[in-house]
Amino acid sequence: MAKDPWHYPRTALADQYLKTLGIGLSKSLVLFAQRRMGKTEFLRKDLLPAAEKAGYITIYVSLWESREDPKSILLDAIRKAAEGEGVIPGIWRRLGWPGSKGVRAHAGTIGAQASWEQGTAEASDHMLDLRQWMNTLAQKKNPTLLLVDEIQTLADEKRYGALVAALRSALDKHGDQIKAIFTGSSSEGLRRMFQMEKAPFFQFSHQIPFPQLGPEFVQHMLRAFANATQRQLNEAEAWQAFTDLALVPEHFRLMMANMVQLGSTDIATALEEVKMAIQESAEYPPSKWAELTPIDQAVLSIIAEGQKPYAQESRELIAKRRRSSQKA
Repeated sequence: MAKDPWHYPRTALADQYLKTLGIGLSKSLVLFAQRRMGKTEFLRKDLLPAAEKAGYITIYVSLWESREDPKSILLDAIRKAAEGEGVIPGIWRRLGWPGSKGVRAHAGTIGAQASWEQGTAEASDHMLDLRQWMNTLAQKKNPTLLLVDEIQTLADEKRYGALVAALRSALDKHGDQIKAIFTGSSSEGLRRMFQMEKAPFFQFSHQIPFPQLGPEFVQHMLRAFANATQRQLNEAEAWQAFTDLALVPEHFRLMMANMVQLGSTDIATALEEVKMAIQESAEYPPSKWAELTPIDQAVLSIIAEGQKPYAQESRELIAKRRRSSQKA
């Protein structure tokens, strides 16, 4: 795979997570951050290569990209890791599933996915298959690292409770050989999965905030910009733009991409254009936002980010906005 010159590598962070799992005190981790904060890029371009270099069998699944049928995508990824690419699963042969009688493995996968919705008996079979696939992974010489992006997609207890319970049971049983890292962008969804007493994943994983990017990220992007365009940008202005974009790397990358395309070095103009694009994509008229009081803006921002408006941090932010509006 060609190296992405715009990707800011976080190798030390990837090694830190692997070391935490390797010590054995935690068998799984949950990384929380709002969307567009770089979690997926980190998993794919930093954590996966680091895990493979460390000898792990890696399984990566993005449930956000498969929201219509996340359970089938997750099961199929685990099956492929357990049975190997291009191999008709032995479990299918024993159960007489499609694919066991000369049918291609891909066709068998489709048949398995379609059968999921046919009733409780079929769902129970899938849970049995999951346990057997996890048993197979646990018996392999190398350990396995399961990476599930946007795990809160499975927070619906009625639809996915059996799957999550079976996954929890398998990870509990094989925690020495199969590690897991989950990411989530919804604090409410993660709370329902990991903090509610009756939830299958209750108190299963150690939840930690995914670290925000800092000045080193901006410096890296400026070097990539200079290499691509032979033009220099002011670092102080670029850092201020990043903070104005709430330290969201995807928005900053969009600003840089627009500047490359237009042959511009005007950070202030590019920043305003990106802000306008963000507002338009949210389908919230800027004029309506401007009509709100600073306090209302603060409350809506907190709710939109999935935070609790009555938490201490939230109350401090609201109070700060109130004081600012009174001085104006």
